[in-house]
Amino acid sequence: MKKSIAALLLVLLLLGAAGTYLGLNRESFTLWPFHKSMPFDGLSKAISDGHNNLFVIDNAKKTIHKLNGDGVLQYSITSETGKNGEVYRFNDMAVDDLGYLYTIRTLLDPYGIAVKSEQIVRYTPNGQFDRSLFSQEYNDAQTQRYRLGSLRNVQVHDGMVYFFNDEVQQLTLYQAPVGKQETSEPKLVYTIKLPQNKFVAEADGFKPGEIYYSTRSGEIYRAFGDGHSELVYPLPGLDRTRRNFPESLHLDNQGRLIFIDFNNKMISRLDPAQPYTIEGLVTEEKAQANGIDLAFDATSSSIAQDGSLIIVESTQINRRLPDGTITPSMVEALYSQPVRTQLFVHWSVAVAALILVLYAIKLVFFNLLQRRLPLMMKQILILVPVIAASMILLSTVIYESFSKKMEEETFSELILLAKNGQNLVDGDKLESMSSPLDYNGATYQSFRRKIQSVFENNASDDNQGFYKAVYKYENGVIYRILEDDDGMHMFNPFQQTPENQQVVLEGKPATGQWQDFSGEWRYAIAPIFNSAGKIVGVFETSKNLDGILKHRQAVLQSIIRNIALISVGLLLVLVVMTYVLLSSIRKLRNSVGEIAKGNWDTVVTINTRDEVSDLGDSVNTMAARIRDYITKVENFSQSYYRFVPQQFLRFLNKESILEVELGDQVEKNMSILIFNIRSFYLLSKKLTPEENFNFVNSFLSRFGPYVRKHQGLMNKYLGAGFMALFPNQADEALQACVEMRKELDLYNSHRAKVGYSPLDFGIGLHKGPLRLGIIGEQQRLEGNVISDGVNVASMLEKMTEPLGASILITDHVVQSLQQPAAFQYRNLGLIQVEGVKEPLRLFDVYQGDPDTIRVLKEKTKTLFEQAVTYYQVGRFYDAREAFLMVIKQNRQDKAAQLYFYICDEYFQHGTTAEWNGTLSVS
Repeated sequence: MKKSIAALLLVLLLLGAAGTYLGLNRESFTLWPFHKSMPFDGLSKAISDGHNNLFVIDNAKKTIHKLNGDGVLQYSITSETGKNGEVYRFNDMAVDDLGYLYTIRTLLDPYGIAVKSEQIVRYTPNGQFDRSLFSQEYNDAQTQRYRLGSLRNVQVHDGMVYFFNDEVQQLTLYQAPVGKQETSEPKLVYTIKLPQNKFVAEADGFKPGEIYYSTRSGEIYRAFGDGHSELVYPLPGLDRTRRNFPESLHLDNQGRLIFIDFNNKMISRLDPAQPYTIEGLVTEEKAQANGIDLAFDATSSSIAQDGSLIIVESTQINRRLPDGTITPSMVEALYSQPVRTQLFVHWSVAVAALILVLYAIKLVFFNLLQRRLPLMMKQILILVPVIAASMILLSTVIYESFSKKMEEETFSELILLAKNGQNLVDGDKLESMSSPLDYNGATYQSFRRKIQSVFENNASDDNQGFYKAVYKYENGVIYRILEDDDGMHMFNPFQQTPENQQVVLEGKPATGQWQDFSGEWRYAIAPIFNSAGKIVGVFETSKNLDGILKHRQAVLQSIIRNIALISVGLLLVLVVMTYVLLSSIRKLRNSVGEIAKGNWDTVVTINTRDEVSDLGDSVNTMAARIRDYITKVENFSQSYYRFVPQQFLRFLNKESILEVELGDQVEKNMSILIFNIRSFYLLSKKLTPEENFNFVNSFLSRFGPYVRKHQGLMNKYLGAGFMALFPNQADEALQACVEMRKELDLYNSHRAKVGYSPLDFGIGLHKGPLRLGIIGEQQRLEGNVISDGVNVASMLEKMTEPLGASILITDHVVQSLQQPAAFQYRNLGLIQVEGVKEPLRLFDVYQGDPDTIRVLKEKTKTLFEQAVTYYQVGRFYDAREAFLMVIKQNRQDKAAQLYFYICDEYFQHGTTAEWNGTLSVS
């Protein structure tokens, strides 16, 4: 449980870090990591700098991309969203020699129609926002603009950035120094007074006499230093109709005018010095000859520094080189390797976050919720999601039905408004409009006023976002006349669609939808008739879906809010009801818990007079029977553990004897103790069988508790002794030996008082690996120990008497002691033990011996161990003399006597060939 909670906390921490990282890089997820390029979609302009870098306005004026000469994406600038839902769009741009980018950034209302403000904004060479150079606000009806503001053609020349401002009656030119340190505000350098009833469309140039601007009525004028203007195009007698409207106006490096003629589907060039000669630089035929398909629909152009013409359409970029060749279409921007690597990292983090989410769900539902949970929690976890899911499903059906109804009502409303165009637009007057010269004339203004009055009188939030347009139908062509877009020009041919053809050919209203840079739109179009009943135009009204989406979002928020409130209410009701219903169950649970703890006298008292009360009575009856049964089982268990120690079961990882099976075994490293009474056979001969049993039981009951006192396990009784195991420190086992030896003196003193002869015993203690297990057959099982260490301990016990020791231990025990200084013992050297291949280093523990023996052994310890060292290296004379000195001080030292005789033998007659420094004891 704790591990699952810790893992869940770690996962949540990692998810928080991943979420923060992904949030900071959320814009990257519009791109797939395995794509090597980004197709263009919604191009509107492209320019180049002196390093052949290309800057493009893409994504329907929402994004600016910088590409190097190989078409590799260097950076992207994405437009923001205003605090009240307004949208920013890029309308123009220029770049200086330092790589600084200057743009006209336009702020539109949330519906993408009315212009709120414009700015000249500068970006650093790496695409970071630097500062705003100039700002223009549109706050009242007199300055109201639609989709296109008053700022025109930002350009860079001779270390200065220039841009025009259309002030309706005049055109002003501003300039500001370029450079990263420059912070001064742009200043007015030139003012052009416009001819009467002329309105600026586009402008280019920065020197008086070399400034040209086009008008909404289709002319091109040149401005001079004194502020007056001169008509350049079209001049009287020029073989051009008034519908050859010049758009995308630019000056090339030789002062010639480049513009697009959408009526003839060509890009034209006009030399002001020869105004009657117009050259078709790019036509449909020339483009097709170069294998290029130009649609001349929403096409724009710009002049590169090398004199080539950059041609931009919605999804492709072409160049017309100075020699007339048109380059293949560029339709995508390539991603650089660092960008692709970064994208791969971002998506890898996203995938890792998804895996973490799945793992978190697994931890919650398969780890935590599978644990014990209160019944109330289970009801909440099951019922609340089911109820919420049901409500969401019901709300979704209602929401979808509501949305569909709103769309149907929107189309009905649009059709109704489109049909009203017959009343708003006089067909005869529309038919009389013949060229862009009619722009903003009396008829144009009357149409504008009527249309605006209808929609301004219905300008609630629900009805905002309408787009209106009037088209003229003439000779099979639909021409633009009036729109809520200041960037569109009169008599610009409109693309034919099945819907508008249905209107102009059949006279039936039509509906449809389209998507542009300002959003997604629903539209309706209806025919406009003249007094003779002939179709002369089309009236269009469309609505930005942002309005519908706002309604949907409001409904959705209301649904979510209601679901949340109802869910909380249900949760509260459920909690209260569950609490009341579970109160008696809680009483029952608490009482049963007390019984489970062993409080058998607990009585369940429930007075609800229902099924739970009956269950309580049954529990009381059951508890009484269990109480009697447990008493019997406990008595049985206590008796049983006298035969099979509980420690033995724990070593086998068994809870009770019921789990023990034949063959269960485990390997442990323990201290093995063998205890035996010396000369017991002779003693038993003097006793009757009954007296033998009584004596053995009395003796073992006196010395056995010392084993348990020091965490030992009495494994087996050996007639006049026992074998014990000590799983813990060797210090515990040795301390038990010492205390039993001291207890022997007290025991013998009691025997002496009643006339019994004293007893003696030997203890062998060894530490090593052993295997505990269950042996026998299916009908008779027994716990046993199998280990060479048992044999070693048994041989040590037998050697205690000839070596004059009461406790013999091996060096394995000594090396395992945590506090060896707490015991008194001496080194007996290497001794060859019968039945053991390798000699053992044995130690005589005399700490529990009678004081007379213990003091003498402690006094002679150093001399004795020195003598043992002499013996082991073959210095038998020195060893004999040293052992002799030990014997003189302690005449009862059997080990010293044994060593003395053997040293004398080896000194007198020499050793055998097999002697290896050990002492053999038989």
